[in-house]
Amino acid sequence: MKIEWHDSYAIGNQEIDTQHRELFHKAIVLLEAKDKAGLTDAVMGFFQYVRDHFTHEEELMRHLKYPSINEHMQEHDDLVSGLNSIATGIAAETLDRNKLAVFLSDWLTDHIGHSDAKLAAYLKLQN
Repeated sequence: MKIEWHDSYAIGNQEIDTQHRELFHKAIVLLEAKDKAGLTDAVMGFFQYVRDHFTHEEELMRHLKYPSINEHMQEHDDLVSGLNSIATGIAAETLDRNKLAVFLSDWLTDHIGHSDAKLAAYLKLQN
């Protein structure tokens, strides 16, 4: 399974779109890691970037009093939980790379394509 950014994922907020592109890049780095050390470094880099991105996005939602903030933040928590499971699988050397690819692809495309698109529509109404 291939993960790649498509311009159709853009939500129209330059800063968030740049961050989303970087999330895709970090996911690709994780999927292309060759060994346990590479996987560990990649998942940690992805996790750190996710935390920074989510902090930015959640601050924006709070500032705008986004009505679906709780549901949106739950999806963020779901990714963090999934990343924790991935890290556990890497450490135990039981990681299924196919499941990893499906999880990352599904989460990124579903979250950005639906939840972040709803946030983008709300942002446009506020501006």
